[in-house]
Amino acid sequence: MYRYSVDSAVTYTSEDLVLFKESPFASWMERLTVENPGHGIAPDAGSQPPGNSMQRQDDVAEILRAEGRQVRLIEWEETESERRGATMEAMREGIDFIINGQLAVGPLSGSANLLMRTSGFSELGDYLYVPCDTQGKTNLHSAFRLCFLADLLHSLQGVLSPRMLIVRGGADLVPLQTEDHIYHYLAVKHRFMDAQRQFRKHRMPDPSVSAHFGRWSDCANQVLRQRALAQPPETLASDLAPLVNEDPREPVAELAERRRHRSSPPGLDDHYFPAPGSSAPIDVPGPHPLDSPGFNVAVRQQAVSQPEAIATRRPVVDQDDDRADEFSPVPFSSSLNTSAAFER
Repeated sequence: MYRYSVDSAVTYTSEDLVLFKESPFASWMERLTVENPGHGIAPDAGSQPPGNSMQRQDDVAEILRAEGRQVRLIEWEETESERRGATMEAMREGIDFIINGQLAVGPLSGSANLLMRTSGFSELGDYLYVPCDTQGKTNLHSAFRLCFLADLLHSLQGVLSPRMLIVRGGADLVPLQTEDHIYHYLAVKHRFMDAQRQFRKHRMPDPSVSAHFGRWSDCANQVLRQRALAQPPETLASDLAPLVNEDPREPVAELAERRRHRSSPPGLDDHYFPAPGSSAPIDVPGPHPLDSPGFNVAVRQQAVSQPEAIATRRPVVDQDDDRADEFSPVPFSSSLNTSAAFER
């Protein structure tokens, strides 16, 4: 998150939502740093502030131009406001491929590696755009970051992109159905925006509910340490005192009798601590028929023939058989040449 250069408004990227999903504590600390850089809490030694994981994709523009495609390359060095305007202008013109774009709606803004035009209807005309990830590598958050761009496109073009594309190393194309991922993103986005609206500098969230602490591990561990060393409430101390003061050498009968006359918690009667000997006798089961003399477990196991044992085994099912059919990568260039997305 950062302050937009035009109006100094706090602006959030996909990295901020990913951080919030894993660590509300670290997300709150980053917001505190933006609001009050001099708060006095030092980050971990050697740590770096969160940055934009998106990288410029000029080489992708060269590949597409070599194939005769219509490409608009947004200059990476331009200011964010200029990149926003250039991206919207290219979308209104209906450019087939927009490289290094910048999408923004309200306080959300994100860099787009590649926006690809496809057939359909939107507020732009008889076409729409789908977001593509051309970073060359995938991780657990690749689909989540694409949903961030798909949600922005939904607001800008008036229709949700039906699919998203990941271009992996080797120019393999992996399509993702937007409906399979967007609802998780929208739920996280709702919680994130609600947390930003309710942000208060003096209301630090509980660090223990976060999977990690980002670059604020020292601060989080100090908070948890102070909480652990704090004295328990008076009521808790009074409840624990009788148990702590009990003499372990006290006979069991006397200990049970003393506990019997102790005030019980609400809803419990004297049967909660029964006196010794008042419980029903325990039935000890007799010997099992297989324990009778003459029975040999080893002989019984050998009685099953090897062919019968093999026949009764459960077949091993390869859990990965259907994965190849679900994600069948196709060459990037051939998919673009044969796709019906560019029919006009």
